[in-house]
Amino acid sequence: MMKLVFLVLLLVIPLIMVYLALRSRMVTRLFHILALLCFYSAATVIAGDVYATNAHMTTFTTEIHQFLMNGWFLYPSAYLGVYIPYVMWRSLFSEKVNFVTDLILHFASVHCIMNI
Repeated sequence: MMKLVFLVLLLVIPLIMVYLALRSRMVTRLFHILALLCFYSAATVIAGDVYATNAHMTTFTTEIHQFLMNGWFLYPSAYLGVYIPYVMWRSLFSEKVNFVTDLILHFASVHCIMNI
């Protein structure tokens, strides 16, 4: 049941974001700025925990839950999880299609996923 709720939310929230972004350019910029902040926050937590793991000479797989349960990683990653579908949906609904910008945003989104 929860998987269905998550699936519906992953469809509905990005579509609501698209609707809001198409109404206001400032909202679009806010979504992008928030995504950048979330990306750097999650990446900093990962980098810090990987460094601490290597510094203590411990196995990363035994300490992975330490950063997965960190709020500074969870919440930004959750936002990125809805931001990436938002970028893809927005490219479908935008009035003028700018393939270069959409392609750059798509590759940036994929790069975010690969780093996290």
